Amino acid sequence: MAPPQFTDDLPRSVFLVRSGNGGLTLSEGLVDHLRTSRGNYAWPFRNTAAQSQQEIIDVESTIAERTNPLTVQVAHQIVIRVSKWGGNRRHRIVVDANERSRVAMCESVRILLDEGNITDGLSKLSGVPGISLVIATKIFRFCRPMAGAAVDRHASYFFNSLPVRSADGSFLRRSTEFRREWTNADHKNSRLAAFAPGVFSTNLNEYIGTYLPLLRQVAAELNAAGVQFMCAATGILKNWTPADIEMAAFYWWARHGSR
Repeated sequence: MAPPQFTDDLPRSVFLVRSGNGGLTLSEGLVDHLRTSRGNYAWPFRNTAAQSQQEIIDVESTIAERTNPLTVQVAHQIVIRVSKWGGNRRHRIVVDANERSRVAMCESVRILLDEGNITDGLSKLSGVPGISLVIATKIFRFCRPMAGAAVDRHASYFFNSLPVRSADGSFLRRSTEFRREWTNADHKNSRLAAFAPGVFSTNLNEYIGTYLPLLRQVAAELNAAGVQFMCAATGILKNWTPADIEMAAFYWWARHGSR
């Protein structure tokens, strides 16, 4: 049995409109969903929105302070910090990484920080024991908070399920086509497929070629329209980054979407 690649959990008022020249319009329902979910973002759910969002600000600041100069030891500490924040089930492997793995972490983080070949950086990082594509994208998100964004089972489900319509209202496609897999034999929960080499390449390419450009365009459209969200940690209205779009999608799906 193949896992579901998308669902119809999103309300019918939530969709994107793509014009013939590539322009993008967000439905009012999608704008409301993103703004509300970003303001309410909390993870883990036992934490308040203010606590969760302050921790993200703290992780961003800590990493920004440690990367100049970037050393093998510093890169390892960055990966450990994000792995812990991300709830990595293989976190112990990351903590106990040998010298070869730590050097690979450093090389990968340097690529991501230097705005180099993101595909190469994420591929190398995902090849380090204990790090999957999901954790690698979270590391990228914190290394480049203005440009990066994470993808995981919740965000991938949200965008796999988000319809794209034409200007006349007809359905064109789903926003993304990440491949998903069952977490175990009970066929009750699915996740982003990231371990089989072929599927890993498919999802990495979808992340680079479709997901990141889409999130950047959505953020740009919201900012151009003057739509801001309220940061629960600071009480300040803020403009959008791709990571903010991902956080809003994650929170909505984690609270309301299929598992």
